[in-house]
Amino acid sequence: MDEYDERPRKQLDERAGGDAATGGRGRVFRAGQRKDGRRTSAVLKERTGRAKPGVEASLALYGEETRRKDWGPQVAPRREPAPQERSVRLRLEVQGGRISVLDSTVVDVPPADRSAARGTAFIEVRAGKSVVALEPLVDPGLSIGIPDRSDPADAFRGHRVIEDDTWEAVVRVPVEAVADREAELSVSIYRASERLILEAESDLPLARRSRRVEEVATSAPIRAAELPHLEVERDERKPGAGSSAE
Repeated sequence: MDEYDERPRKQLDERAGGDAATGGRGRVFRAGQRKDGRRTSAVLKERTGRAKPGVEASLALYGEETRRKDWGPQVAPRREPAPQERSVRLRLEVQGGRISVLDSTVVDVPPADRSAARGTAFIEVRAGKSVVALEPLVDPGLSIGIPDRSDPADAFRGHRVIEDDTWEAVVRVPVEAVADREAELSVSIYRASERLILEAESDLPLARRSRRVEEVATSAPIRAAELPHLEVERDERKPGAGSSAE
């Protein structure tokens, strides 16, 4: 016999509490019973001051719909965003000096920060006489192209800038600006002769605020009711308020 055979072996059939009824598995605990023999409800009562209600008491208190089999898939509750946390996203097409609306969608994103607008090109949205959005544009109407290798060597200066005849722009406006179906919007795009820092909170149109900007594109009056693919929730308590604008 070697040293490994001399080691004591665990007697699985002689564990504490094992008997013929349990098949040598030791003590058997019932549902709701802890290993120390105490009931789970009694421990809960010590900690919280109240015991967990039984099935019959739970159904009496909360109703039949609380049964787990009726709950269905458990998903996180969706919080409806506040009006100030939403905006209307306008996708615009600029062709020549005209601006038209390609698409409009209510998104769960607040309008752009109106603290300040910096740049050399700007897009402005007006509702009536009020400015509801003023955002800077980065290189509007310009695309970066790969140089033509057939050009002479002295003309090969890296990437070339291409001026597009038709291009797109995106701007977000507050939901309140289009909540009225009869509201009219107008969009303008300006270029500045130098880099400007503008206060976006002003209600004055940009053309009246600075002589260093030039209007390069504008839109015809846009009625809120004619905006494509737009559904805006309106306050039903207001008389004559519609439910949606398509």
